[in-house]
Amino acid sequence: MTGALDHLRVVDYSDTLAGQYCARLLADYGASVILVEGPDGSPVRRMAPFSRHGDSLQFFHLNSGKSSLVLDPDAPDAAERLAMLLVGADIAVLPPGADAQRISRQNPACIVVQPSSFGADGPRAQWQGPEIVLQALSGMMHNNGAAGREPLFGTGNRAAMASGIGAFIGTLAAVYARGETGPGQIVQIDAAETAAAMCFPYVMQHIYNGSVRQRTEQAVQAGQVLCRDGWVCIWIYNFRWHALLGALELPELEHDPRFADPADRRANWDTLFAIFQAKVADLEAEALVERLQQAQVIAAKAYRPSELINSRHLRERNYWQTLDGRTVLGAPFRLSATPRQLRSLAPALGAGPTENLPSARPAPSAPPRHDKPLQDIRVIELTTAWAGPMAGRVLAYFGAESIHVEAPNRVNSWRLNKDKPNPVNFPDREPGARWYDRSFLFNSQNVNKLSCILNLKTEEGRATLRRLVEVADVLICNFRPNTLKKLGLDYQSLAAIKPDIIVAELPAFGVTGPMSNHAALGPTMEMAAGMSAMIGYPGGQPEVTGPSYLDPIGGFNSAAAILTALVHRQRTGEGQYVEIPQVEAAMHLIGAEILKAAETGDDPPLNGNRVPYAAPHDAFPARGDDQWIAIAAMDEAQWQRLCAEMGAPELANDPRFSSLDRRRDNDEALRAIISGWTADKDKHALAQQLQAAGIAAAPVQNPKDLAEDPYLGYRGFFTELEHPDAGRHPHPSLPIHLSATPGAQIRSAPTFGGHNRHVLQSILRLPPEEIARIEASDAMGTEPLAGA
Repeated sequence: MTGALDHLRVVDYSDTLAGQYCARLLADYGASVILVEGPDGSPVRRMAPFSRHGDSLQFFHLNSGKSSLVLDPDAPDAAERLAMLLVGADIAVLPPGADAQRISRQNPACIVVQPSSFGADGPRAQWQGPEIVLQALSGMMHNNGAAGREPLFGTGNRAAMASGIGAFIGTLAAVYARGETGPGQIVQIDAAETAAAMCFPYVMQHIYNGSVRQRTEQAVQAGQVLCRDGWVCIWIYNFRWHALLGALELPELEHDPRFADPADRRANWDTLFAIFQAKVADLEAEALVERLQQAQVIAAKAYRPSELINSRHLRERNYWQTLDGRTVLGAPFRLSATPRQLRSLAPALGAGPTENLPSARPAPSAPPRHDKPLQDIRVIELTTAWAGPMAGRVLAYFGAESIHVEAPNRVNSWRLNKDKPNPVNFPDREPGARWYDRSFLFNSQNVNKLSCILNLKTEEGRATLRRLVEVADVLICNFRPNTLKKLGLDYQSLAAIKPDIIVAELPAFGVTGPMSNHAALGPTMEMAAGMSAMIGYPGGQPEVTGPSYLDPIGGFNSAAAILTALVHRQRTGEGQYVEIPQVEAAMHLIGAEILKAAETGDDPPLNGNRVPYAAPHDAFPARGDDQWIAIAAMDEAQWQRLCAEMGAPELANDPRFSSLDRRRDNDEALRAIISGWTADKDKHALAQQLQAAGIAAAPVQNPKDLAEDPYLGYRGFFTELEHPDAGRHPHPSLPIHLSATPGAQIRSAPTFGGHNRHVLQSILRLPPEEIARIEASDAMGTEPLAGA
C-alpha cells in the first residue's frame, strides 16, 4: 500500500521532542524524512531512558523511519549544504533558534515548521521549559495531587509530545492549503500554549463566574481500589449507582443514608471507597473491571508500563511491531487505505539518505485556495464530551463547516443536562431557562460549530443524516464501538452513499480485541495507558492528571488522523475508514518509558515530582493558600545559581547536596530548606526572578492565573465571542499558528438545535413542505428531553 504522505520530502533539522515526534509521524504515513544532526548527534540521542543496547529510547521512539545526515554547523559550507537540502524540501522542521522567516522567504513552496517551548518572542521567550514548568504554567498541575500536599506535575514529557502532535496537525493543514502548486507557509506551536489548551477548561468557568476550582473539591466522580494484583479506577455516574452496587454485591448501600444521594456520597466518599476496598481486595483487577464493565460501569485497571507488552488485548490487536529484533509501539491511529509504514528503526548517526537528495521543488504558481485551509470541508460530528468535539473543533478552527449532531434523547454530556443544574457551572452562577446552552464545558469546546438535532433511533432521523452524508466529507463518532453499525451508519453503508467519505471513530480501546467493548473516560484511559502507574506520592495510589487529560490528547490525535486521510483524498479522491484507539495513541506520549519497562520488566516507583535527572525537581509552597512554585535545577550550573539566589551559596558545596545523586539521597532535607525560603514569597515574582537567573521555575497556576496570564495574552490565546444565551466572554483557543492561512475562532458554541432550519434549508436544500414535516416529527427538536 502507498502512504498517505509518500509525496512529501521532509528535512527534520529539529532538536526537540516536539519537532522530532512531528517528523516521525510524517515518516509513519509515508513521507521521506532526513534527520539533520551535528557531529555529536541530536541532543535527543543523549536523553534518558537508555536501552540495554546503550542507545536513548527517546531517540529510538521518535526517529523510526528516518535517515540521518551529519551537518557541522561550524563548517564553512554548512549554510550552503543546508540550503541545498531545503531547496528540495516540502517541509522543514526547525529548532527554536532557527530563522524561520528567512528560510521561508528563500524557499517559498516549503512549509516551515517550528515548535518551541515559549516561542521566539513574548514575555517568556527566554524561559526554560522542562515538563514540570510547562505543566505548572498550564493550569493542569493545580488540579493534581492531594489537598495540602505538593501538586504533581505528571510523568514523562507529555506537554512536549502533545505539541508534536499539534505541529503535525498544523503541518498537514498547511499541506492541504498548498495543494500541488500553492505556496508554503510557517507553522509555529509552543509547548506552553499547547499545555494550556490541554488543560480541563476551568479557566472558562472562572471567566463565566469567577470560580477558582480548589484541590479540596472533588474534581471527578471516581476513586480507586487495590485488588490483589493492582489498582482499579471506578467512575461513579449517578445514573449508574444501582448498577454499581449490583456488580459489587452491595445492595444494602442503596438505602444507606450516608450514600442516599450524590451530595451524601461526595460527603462520605472515603467511607464509601473503604467499603468497596474491603469487598474487592482479594479479586483480580481485570476480573473486577470486566464485571463492572458488563454492568455498564466505567472502570479500568491502572496498568504498570511493564504489563503493557504482555497485554492480551494489545497482542490480539497486533499492536506491537518488531523490526530487526527491536520492539516498536504500534500505530497511534489506523487508516484503512493508507496504514502506517514502519520502514526502518531510528538511524545510526550519519546513516544518510538511501536515495539522492531531493531536487528543487518548483516555485508556487498559485495563491492559497482559501483564507482557511479546510474551508471546503464539511464535517458531521456524532460526538459527546471532549475528545470527539475537540477533533471537530480543530477542523472547524481551520475553516471546516462542522455540524454537531445530537439527539433530543441523547444530549452531549457536557451540556450538563442529566443532573440538577449546579450554579457554579454557568455564567454569573445562573443556570437560566436553557442551562444546557450555558454550560462552561460545552461552550468552551464547540466554538465555530453548527447544531443540528436528529433522533437517530427514528427512520426520519437516520434518513436525514444519510442526506447530510451525501454532501459531507468527514464523519466523526466517539460513541461505543458498533454504535454506527447498529444504526446502519457504519463506514461501508456511508461509503455506499458517498464513496469518498472519511469516517473516523474514537474508541478508547479500538474496535477489536477483548477490551473493545469497554467504555472509558479520560481518567480510566490514563490508567489503561500506563501513565497513572507512574504518577503519585511515595507509597500511595496511582493518580490521574486532572479530570480528563487524555480526552484532548485523543482529540488532537483524531484531528491528526483525519487530516492525514484528507491529504490522501486531496491527491487521489479516495476516502477511507480511520480508527483512533485513544489509549494506544496516548501511549506514544510515554513511549520511551514503556519501551524501557518492556525491556527490563521494572517500573519506576511512585515518587511525587522527583525524577532521576534533576534535583531539586518539585513544587514548593509559596505565599497564600494552596499556592506553589515549581523549581527544577536541570544541571549543576542551575543548582549553583539556585543556591546563590537563595542567598546560601555554601549549599552548593554542602556534602549532602554537592552532586545530583547526593541531592536525590537527601531530598527531604533539601526540600525543607527550599520550602523555608519560598514559603513567604509571591510565586509569580519568584519564578520570574529564578528564570532571569537561568533556573527552570514556574508558578503553579490556577484558573484565575491562566485568565490573567501575560504570555497567553500575548499569544492571543483568548478570543472574545458573543453567545446568545451566555453573553460575551473570552474563550480559550488552540495553539497552532499558520502564517498564511491561520485558524480562528469566529463564532461561539451553538445553542441546542439552533441550526436545524439552516441545515435543512441551506445545506440539504429541502423544499419547505419537507422541512416542515421533519421539524414537526420526533426526528428533530430544539429542546432536550428531561434527563437526556
